Amino acid sequence: MKATNTFNSTKTYVFKSILFCIVFTAFFVAFSFTKSFIAGKFERTAHGVIGTMAALLTTYLFLKFDKKSFTVIGLNFEKATLKKFVAGVLIGIGIMGLLTISVIYFSGFTITANTNSSMLNFLYYTLPLIPLAFMEELGFRAYPLVLLKDKTGIRNSIIITSILFALYHLVNGWTIQNSFLGAGVWGIVYGLAAIYSNGISMPTGMHYAANLTTTAFGISDDSFNLWTLKQHNGLSLENYQSSQLATLIPQISLLISGVLCMEWYLRKKNYR
Repeated sequence: MKATNTFNSTKTYVFKSILFCIVFTAFFVAFSFTKSFIAGKFERTAHGVIGTMAALLTTYLFLKFDKKSFTVIGLNFEKATLKKFVAGVLIGIGIMGLLTISVIYFSGFTITANTNSSMLNFLYYTLPLIPLAFMEELGFRAYPLVLLKDKTGIRNSIIITSILFALYHLVNGWTIQNSFLGAGVWGIVYGLAAIYSNGISMPTGMHYAANLTTTAFGISDDSFNLWTLKQHNGLSLENYQSSQLATLIPQISLLISGVLCMEWYLRKKNYR
Protein backbone atom coordinates (compact mmCIF):
# COMPACT_ATOMS: atom_id res chain seq x y z
CA MET A 1 0.00 0.00 0.00
CA LYS A 2 2.84 2.38 0.88
CA ALA A 3 4.57 1.69 -2.45
CA THR A 4 1.31 2.38 -4.29
CA ASN A 5 0.82 5.67 -2.47
CA THR A 6 4.41 6.69 -3.27
CA PHE A 7 3.91 5.86 -6.95
CA ASN A 8 0.65 7.84 -7.10
CA SER A 9 2.33 10.77 -5.35
CA THR A 10 5.20 10.69 -7.86
CA LYS A 11 2.75 10.69 -10.77
CA THR A 12 0.98 13.69 -9.26
CA TYR A 13 4.16 15.78 -9.10
CA VAL A 14 5.27 14.72 -12.57
CA PHE A 15 1.87 15.76 -13.89
CA LYS A 16 2.15 19.05 -12.00
CA SER A 17 5.52 19.76 -13.61
CA ILE A 18 4.14 18.95 -17.06
CA LEU A 19 1.16 21.20 -16.37
CA PHE A 20 3.52 24.00 -15.32
CA CYS A 21 5.38 23.79 -18.64
CA ILE A 22 2.12 23.72 -20.59
CA VAL A 23 0.76 26.78 -18.75
CA PHE A 24 4.08 28.60 -19.21
CA THR A 25 4.04 27.88 -22.95
CA ALA A 26 0.38 28.92 -23.22
CA PHE A 27 1.05 32.25 -21.47
CA PHE A 28 4.09 32.77 -23.67
CA VAL A 29 2.06 32.25 -26.84
CA ALA A 30 -0.78 34.43 -25.53
CA PHE A 31 1.56 37.30 -24.62
CA SER A 32 3.50 37.09 -27.89
CA PHE A 33 0.89 39.14 -29.74
CA THR A 34 2.42 42.23 -28.11
CA LYS A 35 5.51 41.78 -30.30
CA SER A 36 3.51 43.14 -33.22
CA PHE A 37 3.63 46.56 -31.52
CA ILE A 38 7.42 46.46 -31.11
CA ALA A 39 10.00 47.56 -33.68
CA GLY A 40 11.71 44.71 -35.51
CA LYS A 41 15.18 45.46 -34.15
CA PHE A 42 13.88 44.92 -30.61
CA GLU A 43 11.93 41.76 -31.42
CA ARG A 44 14.47 39.31 -29.97
CA THR A 45 14.73 41.28 -26.74
CA ALA A 46 10.93 41.47 -26.54
CA HIS A 47 10.76 37.72 -27.11
CA GLY A 48 12.93 37.08 -24.07
CA VAL A 49 11.20 39.66 -21.88
CA ILE A 50 7.73 38.38 -22.79
CA GLY A 51 8.84 34.81 -22.12
CA THR A 52 10.29 35.83 -18.77
CA MET A 53 7.01 37.51 -17.82
CA ALA A 54 5.13 34.35 -18.80
CA ALA A 55 7.49 32.18 -16.74
CA LEU A 56 7.30 34.52 -13.73
CA LEU A 57 3.51 34.62 -13.86
CA THR A 58 3.29 30.84 -14.12
CA THR A 59 5.74 30.42 -11.24
CA TYR A 60 3.82 32.90 -9.09
CA LEU A 61 0.50 31.13 -9.68
CA PHE A 62 1.88 27.67 -8.89
CA LEU A 63 3.74 28.91 -5.79
CA LYS A 64 0.59 30.73 -4.68
CA PHE A 65 -1.33 27.48 -4.99
CA ASP A 66 1.39 25.68 -2.99
CA LYS A 67 1.46 28.53 -0.44
CA LYS A 68 5.21 28.94 -0.92
CA SER A 69 7.53 31.83 -1.75
CA PHE A 70 10.03 32.42 -4.58
CA THR A 71 12.92 31.78 -2.19
CA VAL A 72 11.86 28.15 -1.84
CA ILE A 73 12.90 27.52 -5.44
CA GLY A 74 16.06 29.64 -5.22
CA LEU A 75 14.65 32.76 -6.89
CA ASN A 76 16.30 35.34 -4.66
CA PHE A 77 19.21 37.67 -5.36
CA GLU A 78 22.25 37.05 -3.14
CA LYS A 79 25.84 38.26 -3.05
CA ALA A 80 26.92 35.10 -4.84
CA THR A 81 24.29 35.37 -7.60
CA LEU A 82 26.44 37.44 -9.96
CA LYS A 83 29.50 35.27 -9.25
CA LYS A 84 27.52 32.15 -10.11
CA PHE A 85 26.29 33.76 -13.32
CA VAL A 86 29.82 34.73 -14.39
CA ALA A 87 31.09 31.26 -13.49
CA GLY A 88 28.31 29.80 -15.61
CA VAL A 89 29.27 32.03 -18.54
CA LEU A 90 32.90 30.87 -18.37
CA ILE A 91 31.89 27.21 -18.10
CA GLY A 92 29.38 27.56 -20.93
CA ILE A 93 31.94 29.21 -23.23
CA GLY A 94 34.41 26.45 -22.41
CA ILE A 95 32.00 23.59 -23.12
CA MET A 96 30.39 25.08 -26.20
CA GLY A 97 33.74 26.31 -27.48
CA LEU A 98 35.14 22.77 -27.44
CA LEU A 99 32.01 21.37 -29.10
CA THR A 100 32.04 24.07 -31.79
CA ILE A 101 35.72 23.58 -32.55
CA SER A 102 35.21 19.81 -32.91
CA VAL A 103 32.27 20.34 -35.29
CA ILE A 104 34.30 22.76 -37.41
CA TYR A 105 37.30 20.44 -37.47
CA PHE A 106 35.43 17.28 -38.49
CA SER A 107 32.88 18.84 -40.88
CA GLY A 108 35.25 20.27 -43.48
CA PHE A 109 34.46 23.91 -42.74
CA THR A 110 37.02 26.66 -42.94
CA ILE A 111 36.82 29.62 -40.59
CA THR A 112 37.71 33.24 -41.32
CA ALA A 113 37.33 36.44 -39.31
CA ASN A 114 34.33 38.58 -40.24
CA THR A 115 35.85 41.98 -41.01
CA ASN A 116 32.40 43.58 -41.13
CA SER A 117 31.82 42.99 -37.42
CA SER A 118 33.54 43.76 -34.11
CA MET A 119 33.43 42.43 -30.56
CA LEU A 120 31.50 45.49 -29.37
CA ASN A 121 28.98 45.13 -32.21
CA PHE A 122 28.66 41.41 -31.52
CA LEU A 123 28.04 41.85 -27.78
CA TYR A 124 25.49 44.59 -28.43
CA TYR A 125 23.43 42.49 -30.84
CA THR A 126 23.60 39.40 -28.63
CA LEU A 127 22.36 41.10 -25.44
CA PRO A 128 18.84 39.67 -26.07
CA LEU A 129 20.33 36.21 -25.46
CA ILE A 130 20.41 36.97 -21.72
CA PRO A 131 16.61 37.31 -21.22
CA LEU A 132 16.10 34.40 -23.63
CA ALA A 133 18.32 32.17 -21.48
CA PHE A 134 16.76 33.40 -18.23
CA MET A 135 13.27 32.78 -19.63
CA GLU A 136 13.95 29.10 -20.34
CA GLU A 137 15.87 28.48 -17.12
CA LEU A 138 13.01 30.02 -15.16
CA GLY A 139 10.54 27.88 -17.07
CA PHE A 140 12.33 24.54 -16.64
CA ARG A 141 15.06 24.67 -13.98
CA ALA A 142 13.23 26.65 -11.28
CA TYR A 143 9.81 25.46 -10.09
CA PRO A 144 9.58 22.17 -12.09
CA LEU A 145 13.10 21.01 -11.20
CA VAL A 146 12.83 21.87 -7.49
CA LEU A 147 9.38 20.30 -7.23
CA LEU A 148 10.54 17.05 -8.82
CA LYS A 149 13.85 17.01 -6.93
CA ASP A 150 12.08 17.11 -3.58
CA LYS A 151 9.54 14.45 -4.57
CA THR A 152 11.31 12.10 -7.01
CA GLY A 153 15.03 12.67 -6.42
CA ILE A 154 17.75 14.55 -8.27
CA ARG A 155 18.31 12.06 -11.09
CA ASN A 156 14.64 11.78 -12.03
CA SER A 157 14.09 15.53 -11.74
CA ILE A 158 16.93 16.29 -14.16
CA ILE A 159 15.86 13.61 -16.64
CA ILE A 160 12.16 14.61 -16.62
CA THR A 161 12.81 18.35 -16.99
CA SER A 162 15.33 17.65 -19.76
CA ILE A 163 12.70 15.67 -21.67
CA LEU A 164 10.19 18.49 -21.16
CA PHE A 165 12.83 20.97 -22.36
CA ALA A 166 13.38 18.88 -25.49
CA LEU A 167 9.65 18.62 -26.18
CA TYR A 168 9.30 22.39 -25.76
CA HIS A 169 11.88 22.91 -28.51
CA LEU A 170 10.27 20.21 -30.67
CA VAL A 171 6.93 22.05 -30.45
CA ASN A 172 8.76 25.23 -31.45
CA GLY A 173 9.87 23.68 -34.74
CA TRP A 174 13.20 22.05 -33.92
CA THR A 175 14.06 18.67 -35.43
CA ILE A 176 13.85 15.56 -33.24
CA GLN A 177 17.65 15.22 -33.24
CA ASN A 178 18.30 18.82 -32.28
CA SER A 179 15.50 18.81 -29.71
CA PHE A 180 16.66 15.72 -27.82
CA LEU A 181 20.38 15.54 -28.59
CA GLY A 182 20.70 19.32 -28.52
CA ALA A 183 18.33 21.02 -26.07
CA GLY A 184 17.58 17.81 -24.16
CA VAL A 185 21.24 17.04 -23.54
CA TRP A 186 21.95 20.61 -22.51
CA GLY A 187 18.96 20.27 -20.19
CA ILE A 188 20.92 17.64 -18.26
CA VAL A 189 23.92 19.99 -18.02
CA TYR A 190 21.81 22.97 -16.97
CA GLY A 191 19.81 20.85 -14.53
CA LEU A 192 22.94 19.56 -12.82
CA ALA A 193 24.29 23.12 -12.63
CA ALA A 194 21.03 24.29 -11.03
CA ILE A 195 21.18 21.50 -8.44
CA TYR A 196 24.86 22.10 -7.73
CA SER A 197 24.53 25.89 -7.38
CA ASN A 198 21.10 25.79 -5.69
CA GLY A 199 19.50 28.19 -8.16
CA ILE A 200 19.30 29.22 -11.79
CA SER A 201 21.96 31.95 -11.94
CA MET A 202 24.73 29.51 -12.94
CA PRO A 203 22.70 27.60 -15.56
CA THR A 204 21.43 30.93 -16.93
CA GLY A 205 25.05 32.02 -17.42
CA MET A 206 25.89 28.70 -19.07
CA HIS A 207 22.80 28.89 -21.28
CA TYR A 208 23.61 32.44 -22.35
CA ALA A 209 27.23 31.52 -23.05
CA ALA A 210 26.29 28.45 -25.09
CA ASN A 211 23.98 30.52 -27.29
CA LEU A 212 26.56 33.33 -27.44
CA THR A 213 29.30 30.97 -28.62
CA THR A 214 27.21 29.44 -31.40
CA THR A 215 26.03 32.90 -32.49
CA ALA A 216 29.66 33.99 -32.88
CA PHE A 217 29.86 31.77 -35.98
CA GLY A 218 27.85 32.55 -39.14
CA ILE A 219 27.69 31.68 -42.81
CA SER A 220 27.88 35.21 -44.23
CA ASP A 221 30.06 38.28 -43.71
CA ASP A 222 27.21 40.77 -43.57
CA SER A 223 25.90 39.80 -40.10
CA PHE A 224 27.19 40.55 -36.61
CA ASN A 225 28.93 37.19 -36.13
CA LEU A 226 32.64 37.29 -35.36
CA TRP A 227 33.65 34.44 -37.64
CA THR A 228 32.39 33.10 -40.95
CA LEU A 229 32.13 29.39 -41.77
CA LYS A 230 32.52 28.05 -45.30
CA GLN A 231 32.75 24.54 -46.72
CA HIS A 232 35.81 24.67 -48.90
CA ASN A 233 34.78 21.55 -50.86
CA GLY A 234 31.28 22.72 -51.70
CA LEU A 235 27.95 21.31 -50.52
CA SER A 236 28.25 17.77 -51.88
CA LEU A 237 26.26 14.90 -50.36
CA GLU A 238 29.44 13.48 -48.89
CA ASN A 239 30.31 16.75 -47.20
CA TYR A 240 26.74 17.18 -45.95
CA GLN A 241 26.74 13.71 -44.39
CA SER A 242 30.16 14.42 -42.90
CA SER A 243 28.90 17.65 -41.33
CA GLN A 244 25.84 15.83 -39.93
CA LEU A 245 28.08 13.21 -38.33
CA ALA A 246 30.41 15.91 -37.05
CA THR A 247 27.44 17.49 -35.28
CA LEU A 248 26.13 14.20 -33.90
CA ILE A 249 29.40 13.07 -32.29
CA PRO A 250 29.80 16.14 -30.01
CA GLN A 251 26.12 15.90 -29.01
CA ILE A 252 26.52 12.27 -27.95
CA SER A 253 29.81 13.10 -26.23
CA LEU A 254 28.11 15.84 -24.22
CA LEU A 255 25.28 13.44 -23.33
CA ILE A 256 27.72 10.84 -22.00
CA SER A 257 29.73 13.47 -20.14
CA GLY A 258 26.58 14.98 -18.63
CA VAL A 259 25.28 11.62 -17.40
CA LEU A 260 28.68 10.66 -15.97
CA CYS A 261 28.96 14.01 -14.15
CA MET A 262 25.44 13.59 -12.78
CA GLU A 263 26.15 10.08 -11.52
CA TRP A 264 29.47 11.17 -10.02
CA TYR A 265 27.76 14.04 -8.20
CA LEU A 266 25.00 11.78 -6.89
CA ARG A 267 27.51 9.20 -5.69
CA LYS A 268 29.68 11.88 -4.06
CA LYS A 269 26.72 13.41 -2.22
CA ASN A 270 25.10 10.01 -1.59
CA TYR A 271 21.89 11.25 -3.21
CA ARG A 272 19.29 9.43 -5.29
